[in-house]
Amino acid sequence: MAKKKQREREERYRRHGVERPESPQREIKASQPDETPTKGKGKGSSKGKGRSTAARARRPVPYPTLRRSLIRAPIFGLMWFVISRFLLSGGERTINADILQAAILTAAMLPLLYFADKVTYTLAKRRDQPVAEPGPDGWLGFKR
Repeated sequence: MAKKKQREREERYRRHGVERPESPQREIKASQPDETPTKGKGKGSSKGKGRSTAARARRPVPYPTLRRSLIRAPIFGLMWFVISRFLLSGGERTINADILQAAILTAAMLPLLYFADKVTYTLAKRRDQPVAEPGPDGWLGFKR
């Protein structure tokens, strides 16, 4: 039976998809049936282990476009307006001040969201993960 540290190492290897060279000891362990994990809230819990990271890795990372940023920024601005109006202001600011603040933050979020998508795309490309090719519209993303 494998020790706790060895089991945790094997789980880490499986979780991150790291392949190791096969050794004679691993072949013996592989031929033995594994114990079924118990359900519960402890360390041996099997909660969330049904999903594999392979399904996530198959979806290509989308090419960063300004259109995607223009969709996400107003959502952020609306959320910020609701937070600032009902949670932070306490009734001492006018609604116009909250709208102006949300609009300024929405405008500031446009380049930041585009930059975050660009960094994610670049990192995925460097790691040889599947990435979507740029469309005919390039970084704008609007249909012509």
